[in-house]
Amino acid sequence: MPEKTDPGKVLRGGEFYSPVQARLGTEDVLLSELRQPVSRHVPRHEHELAYITVVLHGDYLEGDHGHLSELSPLSAVFNPSGISHATTIGPAGAAFFTIEFREIALQQLGLKLPSDTTFDRGPGTILWPGLRLYSAFRNHRADALLIEAAVFELLGTVSGHDAPGNSAPCWLARVKDRLADEISEPASIRELAREAGVHPVHLARVFRKFENQTPGEYLHRLQVRAACKLLRDPEWTLAAIAAECGFSDQSHLNRIFRRMTGSTPARFRDAITSRA
Repeated sequence: MPEKTDPGKVLRGGEFYSPVQARLGTEDVLLSELRQPVSRHVPRHEHELAYITVVLHGDYLEGDHGHLSELSPLSAVFNPSGISHATTIGPAGAAFFTIEFREIALQQLGLKLPSDTTFDRGPGTILWPGLRLYSAFRNHRADALLIEAAVFELLGTVSGHDAPGNSAPCWLARVKDRLADEISEPASIRELAREAGVHPVHLARVFRKFENQTPGEYLHRLQVRAACKLLRDPEWTLAAIAAECGFSDQSHLNRIFRRMTGSTPARFRDAITSRA
């Protein structure tokens, strides 16, 4: 385990040695995509916030100066706050996705993260929820519910908080009903959890286990279904349909609709109206 002696520079939240290509902040996390184009040895340092690094591609070693551990592409590592380490970027450079957990959010959620560095090179315990969050970060920036659910899934994995049981709880149906009733102004995971009487991290993990998707993905299916019904009426413009069904704008509707159906809303409308 890396030592806490001679820590070197302390990096604040959102601060890195590698250039930041994209960034997104929520009340729970700071998300950053980093790309280091050339080989580099990063001196000993520590981070103010606990964080996860997902290695997207390239050669990357992390740890104490004399005990660097190699992380191949599509592997991940969790580091608690205050752990001192050094890193080395290989000759091909590297790209990373980092998830920094805001301390105030952890306190509000009552979560305690591990005090040791955890490497995930094989089973994907950290990697797969990390990649789901990366996908949400890259493709669905307007979808707060999607980001929030992915963050809580990841927090549940790292903290080991209250794993789901083997049968679906009765409150899950109520959560799904509320999402169906409020597609234009959906509740947050925290609000859904408060109504269900469970921890938001537990809700996110239970929803994934029994629905095989996040609440945000479930909501998208409901929104696209509602949009399909309105597309049958030529009086509804695409912009009006987007607003009515809870999309942030028409381009958001187009993107999610195409991902769900393989068609754009305009082509879908042409296909169903031509058969009328």
